[in-house]
Amino acid sequence: MGLLPEQITINNTRYFLSLSSMTSCSIRNQGLVFLAVLFICLFLDYATSDALSFVALHFTAVVGPVIQFEDVISILTALSLVAGLLGYFLLPQRIFNRILFVATFLSTISLFLNVAGLLRTLIQPQVNPVILLAAAAVVYISNVLVFTIWFWLLDFESQQDRCSGKTSKPVLVFPQNATSYPGYEEWTPGFVDYLFLSFHTSSTVGPTDTLVLDRKAKVAMICQVTVSLIVLVVLAARAIGILR
Repeated sequence: MGLLPEQITINNTRYFLSLSSMTSCSIRNQGLVFLAVLFICLFLDYATSDALSFVALHFTAVVGPVIQFEDVISILTALSLVAGLLGYFLLPQRIFNRILFVATFLSTISLFLNVAGLLRTLIQPQVNPVILLAAAAVVYISNVLVFTIWFWLLDFESQQDRCSGKTSKPVLVFPQNATSYPGYEEWTPGFVDYLFLSFHTSSTVGPTDTLVLDRKAKVAMICQVTVSLIVLVVLAARAIGILR
């Protein structure tokens, strides 16, 4: 049985309020966690800047511009994260989300550059297997973390409306949202829930128990699965080469 709505009386008129409309939303407080995750991604990108850079390419005409582009993306990412940290405490949620969107977009570009650097190892005659394994692990971890933030950003508005008792078009439907389980009447997804979704999408190369309804979320999932497949293909190819 569901919970009965609360009743209030104004001017001898009785009104019914749903519990969801009376729930205090705590989604705002999660933004700082996702910002911290982007700082981790920036650190991982810096840690693999040598192993996954394009310095080893022999096309001298394009090496310089590519390296400069990588540096520019890293600097812009760092600046956007600092702006996001200040915006979390000083700016409204809407503006903070836009800053976080820009920072996530820049982090995604860095991720794709690292994926390209990982693919570059396929044409190199000799690669240190330890460095390759570490680089692949960093790309995999960054892939999980970056798309964790993407799922939260894409799902934020619909979850905020649901938390406030408003009707909105859902983006992601978690099991707790789809069915009324006892004790989950006021449940809202947090960082661990989006991390769980992102991790299982990367590891199982497909959707999990969470329904993906929005097209933007589906495109994000396609990109994440593609990165995971590239990591697996590169590792498999190098493993076969070593065995031979």
